[in-house]
Amino acid sequence: MPLIEHIRELKDRVKVIIISFIVALIFWLAFPADITAPFSNPEFYEPMVSMVLKRVVQDIGAAQIEIIGCSMTSPLEIIFLSAAFLAIASIMPVIGYETYAYVDPALYPHERRLIYGFTLAFVSLFAVGGLFGYFIAAPIIVRAMVFFFELAGVIPTVCAIDFYGLVFTTVLLIGVVFTSPAVVVMLVRFGVISTSLITRNRLYVYGILYIVVALITPDGWLVGNAVLFLPLVALIESSILIARRFEKKRLTEQFVGHCKFCGTVLREGELFCSKCGRAQE
Repeated sequence: MPLIEHIRELKDRVKVIIISFIVALIFWLAFPADITAPFSNPEFYEPMVSMVLKRVVQDIGAAQIEIIGCSMTSPLEIIFLSAAFLAIASIMPVIGYETYAYVDPALYPHERRLIYGFTLAFVSLFAVGGLFGYFIAAPIIVRAMVFFFELAGVIPTVCAIDFYGLVFTTVLLIGVVFTSPAVVVMLVRFGVISTSLITRNRLYVYGILYIVVALITPDGWLVGNAVLFLPLVALIESSILIARRFEKKRLTEQFVGHCKFCGTVLREGELFCSKCGRAQE
């Protein structure tokens, strides 16, 4: 298609994502947590986002810290930002589909198979990372902070915006960190990087990663850095082991190639594709 047609298609797909986000945002901000409450007891109406926020406090901070507002506008900020976060998480399947549908016509069949596996692995790892961040990492960080409150003889009182920001940021960042094996394996399979590039420069790679982790970690100190950095190291090392298998397979097929029309694997010396019959030169 001409460039203008690609731009129009991109605009249409971005429009779908924006509309989906607005619908999801309205759902979390307006849809009642108890669907019978608006009719049976209107005074106790609460939206879905309110139920989630109360659950976060109950699961992570209720028994350890006292959460306060700190400013008149903080409740509104918390509700809106939390609803936006939940809306983005809710429409991730829509974002993934629209992104794939946009690039799909440009992919060969063998590339589509790689994308299918990458998408499944990416989504699964992100979900596992989010659960790890919510049930393990965030509680560990909160407990560590409470420990130092007690050492200093200070009542553990935290501003609500700081507490929710720490929880949601931790969940999001660890979810992203857990997708690193899928990204590394995909880059190796496409030949963008090699496993030897990482293994030869482990010290520099992990040094840079630790600096990045220190910059993006919510609490910005040793406990939060360790909770995020150590799983990252384990995941990257496991991804190297997995990527080596695909790297060996790719190297054996290096002199075989694929049909430039349909993507079928070509044997060495074949000038015509066995599937579509087209000449390669």
